[in-house]
Amino acid sequence: MGYALFHSKCFGCDRLMSYNPMTVPSIRATNGMPDPGGVREPICQECVDKANVVRAENGLPEIIVRPGAYEAIEESLLDYS
Repeated sequence: MGYALFHSKCFGCDRLMSYNPMTVPSIRATNGMPDPGGVREPICQECVDKANVVRAENGLPEIIVRPGAYEAIEESLLDYS
């Protein structure tokens, strides 16, 4: 059995991060700009925490980070579709 851990830059702060591609919080974007029709771009825990402060101030629900979002995933669980 193998494990996979993806690495790329956070959409919010541009720092390198590691994550589980199936559960990491993300934003849809095109050409570096938020876009509901764009591709999913990962967001790091620190950016989620900062966004949740602003969301709370504006009466919006917080972004929930699913367990294991920044940990390796069993390779057999990856969905390549």
